[in-house]
Amino acid sequence: MKKRLALVFAVATVFCSMGAEFRTRNFVVIAPNAQIGQSVGQWAEHYRKEKAILWLGREMPPWPQPCPLRVHVTMDPPSGETEFTFGMGGVNSQRMIIRGPIDRLIYSVLPHEITHTVFAHHFKTPVPRWADEGGSVLSEDSTERDRHDKLVRNILNRNQQIPMRTLLGLKEYPPQVMCLYAQGYSIADYLVKRSNRQHFLSFVGYGLQYGWDHAARTHYGHNRVEELEQAWLKNLRETRNQGQQQQFAANQTPGGGTRFMGTATGKTTRMTIPPAQPFESQAIARGAMPTAHQAGHTRWQPGVRLEAPVPIESVIPTIPSARTGVELGMPVR
Repeated sequence: MKKRLALVFAVATVFCSMGAEFRTRNFVVIAPNAQIGQSVGQWAEHYRKEKAILWLGREMPPWPQPCPLRVHVTMDPPSGETEFTFGMGGVNSQRMIIRGPIDRLIYSVLPHEITHTVFAHHFKTPVPRWADEGGSVLSEDSTERDRHDKLVRNILNRNQQIPMRTLLGLKEYPPQVMCLYAQGYSIADYLVKRSNRQHFLSFVGYGLQYGWDHAARTHYGHNRVEELEQAWLKNLRETRNQGQQQQFAANQTPGGGTRFMGTATGKTTRMTIPPAQPFESQAIARGAMPTAHQAGHTRWQPGVRLEAPVPIESVIPTIPSARTGVELGMPVR
């Protein structure tokens, strides 16, 4: 009898370790248990609607195939990856993995990864790195946006920025990936404030199709990317006392151009580590360069730390606690 009970217990343990599956209209969530799977699935649908309305002005149609969403609840720093394969008609397949404490997964990682899916399905092609990351950081809360504002000013002070023309043309991550994140956010924020999110996405689309000079001229009235860059820098100078005290110089080299630290490596795997404080002497990049065994995997979209945005629905899904008796807060209404 004891052996039979031990066998039943062992089988049950193996079954539970396989996790639970929860399906929504657009996601198949594989989670440690049914409660977490249901909550993550409901939040994924919530963010999918919210981010699409925010960026596109409308909801996205249902996906032909639900997106696999694997959830790993750990005490490690939160992270996420979303992989896309593109074909002639746009996104052929996608999958998402999120890791970390359950509250951070729902409040931070998940909305960022969902934003990547909105961009991918809108453009139907890989999104320029600066716009993809800049737009995603723009979805974050004021704490993260302020941190990136300080970070970009610090980069400019140190004369470590990537020239805008180089930045706009990057198809892969450069070695100084923190510059891509910070500058991408700052430029996206500046352009959105001059217009709106839909106009910004139109600018990115025109840049991809017709070139960035044409996009700058038709969308923001600048004849060349360099003129747009100077307008962005001028705006940073004029707003240097709004929420921070950092100032920066023009950072012009004797030859008249800005100094670019490093070039793209061609490695395209994208991983994420927690963001660094912007004024550390040796800042840690938000996205880490791939290891040797990761090279060649080309479509990973990195996740970052976020805070939950203001919801657009009156009914917000509940979040299960990873520990009994622990209550997690809800997004601000």
